[in-house]
Amino acid sequence: MKPRPALPLLVVAAVAYTGCSASEPGERKYEIPSTLCGVDVSSEPFSTIFPPGETIRLAEPSEYENGIMFSDGTCAVYVDDKIVVSVDSKGSSERISGGGPLAPGIAPYLESRGFGLDIEDSELVEESPHEVRFWEDFAAAHFTCAESAGMDYTGMNVSIDLRGNADRDFSDDLKKIIEPYAEERIARMGPGVCDNS
Repeated sequence: MKPRPALPLLVVAAVAYTGCSASEPGERKYEIPSTLCGVDVSSEPFSTIFPPGETIRLAEPSEYENGIMFSDGTCAVYVDDKIVVSVDSKGSSERISGGGPLAPGIAPYLESRGFGLDIEDSELVEESPHEVRFWEDFAAAHFTCAESAGMDYTGMNVSIDLRGNADRDFSDDLKKIIEPYAEERIARMGPGVCDNS
C-alpha cells in the first residue's frame, strides 16, 4: 500500500497560498477621490460606484482660468487603467447650427451622443422638477435653462456612465447621486450658461 498523505497536504497548502494573495477580490486599495470630474463630492454617497482595484486615475475636464468648467465635455475615471466612470455634459439648443441636441430632453441627448441606450429601458424620477432618468449602469439629468444672452442653451444634460464598471445593478446609487451631481456640475459652468436650472 502506497502512502497518500502528501497529496492532501499539497492541496491544502495551495488553497492557503491563493487565499493570502496580495490583491483580494473585492478590495479597494486606492483612496476615493474628493472630486468627480471637476465637481467636489463627498465620498459617502459616491463611494459605492468605485469598484475594487489597486490604482485610480482621474482625467479631469478643462476649466477656464477662473475655475469655471466648460459646458460641453466628457471626462473619465480609470481604475487599474480601465474606464469605470464616465461623466458627460452637453447643452440642448434650438439653433440649427447649435451642435447640440436640437430638442430638449434626455432622448435627444442620448441620440446626439450616441450612447446606444433606449429611453424606454430607463426609469423616470417622478419627484424631480427636472427630467432625471436612470438605468442599471447609466443615469442622465436634463435641466431647463432660462434664456441667456451668453449661450443659447434651452437645457443642459449631464450623465454618469458606469457601463465599464463592475457587472452589477447601480440603479439605486445612480438615482441618489445624478440630480445633485448634475446641479453642482451645471453651477460650476458659471453664470449665463444655464441659469435658473
